[in-house]
Amino acid sequence: MSEQSEQPRRRRRQPPPKAPAAQGSVVRGAVLVVVAVVIGVLLLRDDDAATTQVAVGSDTAGQVDDTDGSDAGDEDPDAATTTTTEAPRPAAEVKVLVANGSGVNGAAGGATDALEALGYVTGTPANAERVPSTVVYYTTGFEAEAEALAAAIGAPEGSVTPMPAVAPVDDLQLANVLVHLGPDLAAG
Repeated sequence: MSEQSEQPRRRRRQPPPKAPAAQGSVVRGAVLVVVAVVIGVLLLRDDDAATTQVAVGSDTAGQVDDTDGSDAGDEDPDAATTTTTEAPRPAAEVKVLVANGSGVNGAAGGATDALEALGYVTGTPANAERVPSTVVYYTTGFEAEAEALAAAIGAPEGSVTPMPAVAPVDDLQLANVLVHLGPDLAAG
C-alpha cells in the first residue's frame, strides 16, 4: 500500500482557456452588422428624400403650386400659380392598345403597326364599340404621353381624355394609353 501512496496523483485535466480571438471575432462581426444597418438606413433615408420630388404615377406630378396655402378656402383670382409640364416618356416606355371603333376591318391592326414603327410598345389590337371620332385615353400619370401620341397620329383636338372607370375594352393588356380608333383615322 505504501507503493500506491507514493505514486503521484494524477491531475485532472482542465479545459483549455477560451481563446480571446474567438470572442473578438464575434464582437467584430456584431459591430460590422450594426455599421451595415446604419449605413443602409442612411442611404435609404437620403434616397427617399431625393425621390419625394417625383410622384410616379400621380396626376399631380409636374405641377407646382406657388401659393402659400394659408387662405385655402379663399379663391383669389390674383393668386400666383405656376404649372410646369414634364417631358413625356420615350415611346419605348409607353404601352399602347389600339381598339377599333371605326367599323373599318383591320384598322386597329394598321394603326398598331404604325405605332410600333414610331417606337411604341403595343398590345394585340382589339375591337370596341363604334365612336364618331378617335379618342385617346390615358391611365394615371400618362397624360403627357397620350398628348404626344395623339399629336403623332393626328388625332383631333381635344381627343385626349382620362381612362374611364370602365374601359371601352374588356382587357387593357396593361396599356398606359388606349387609342379608341374612330373613322377619322381608320384609313390613315
